[in-house]
Amino acid sequence: MLRRFVGALGIISIAVFVNECVYFHFEAPRTRIHRVEEWDDVSSLLGPAPDRLSYWDPVTINHTRRLQLDDTDKVYTMRTLAIDPPIFEIEDFLTDEECDLIIKMAAERGLEASDFTYLDGTNMHERNKDTSQLSADEADSIFRYSDQTWLRHTSSRQLRELYTRVQRLAQLPDHILPQIEPMQVVKYKEYGHYESHYDSEAEHQGPCCIDPAIRGKGFMTGISALNRPLENRCRLCRFMTILYYLVDTEEGGGTVFPLADTTEEEYIAWFSSNEPDKYKQTRTCSPGLAVPPKKRKAVMWYNHEVDRGYLGPRQKKSLHGGCNVIKGQKWIANHWISEIPHPDVPRSPATGHY
Repeated sequence: MLRRFVGALGIISIAVFVNECVYFHFEAPRTRIHRVEEWDDVSSLLGPAPDRLSYWDPVTINHTRRLQLDDTDKVYTMRTLAIDPPIFEIEDFLTDEECDLIIKMAAERGLEASDFTYLDGTNMHERNKDTSQLSADEADSIFRYSDQTWLRHTSSRQLRELYTRVQRLAQLPDHILPQIEPMQVVKYKEYGHYESHYDSEAEHQGPCCIDPAIRGKGFMTGISALNRPLENRCRLCRFMTILYYLVDTEEGGGTVFPLADTTEEEYIAWFSSNEPDKYKQTRTCSPGLAVPPKKRKAVMWYNHEVDRGYLGPRQKKSLHGGCNVIKGQKWIANHWISEIPHPDVPRSPATGHY
């Protein structure tokens, strides 16, 4: 079905809806359209990768799609959890063997305590605090309590196959591959949590960390630069996040999206708030959309909009957090997919202070 809409900069564009999957590519005067092959209500995503970013139309809450992502007979079911921002879950996206392998590789590599200092540096004096064994009250006093490590997606055949599946699911261009961060693997023990936060950073926070123009100037970028003052580093440009649950947690340990599908008035009220619990929805996994942990499940959401096939403005309602583990352990992994803004977006205002 063809639908006509007004795109960025007022350009009239045409999009093709196939199983409600819409790819927005604002290229004037022609709009490039990527199709998926479908049969028996199953959409095959095994075709050529698109040239630019696109995103799935969430359609409506609980809308489901059946997808073919590899050359097996397996069909993956993707369900819409939220519209603003678009959030989806895919149960059984991983196999038990993949979950167990990721945990094994992470344990062999060794996990370290996650950094719990704030990006603005206000609690940098606590950076070396021993967090190996915290009481409930001590854990509650820090915004992140977990251990983590990183695995390169090229480090095993299984991780390479997983990334191929991710690329097809998210309809990612081939040039994204060199820009992807290593997979983050995180272990949360009892009282473990990660207060509500954004995975990416807004436009006013500086140039994009993977921008070739910035890299060419020799600036520190990405995770390694996060403990530098905000005015002296590049920002994260994580277009989307794909989170995997690697175990069944006995109690607690879900993921909460406090602002998902809130009204503009509700968002402004939260944004304007100075309450001490502004980011502490993870303590009770409410209010907001709460996604329970379930082994093999993937949750995918967009941290940014798309601007003519490139990174657009940050999705202001993509705030999320890891809820308290009440009983047992929680293991998760993350893929962060990064991209640069459109070449027309000025770089000089963002880099002027460098």
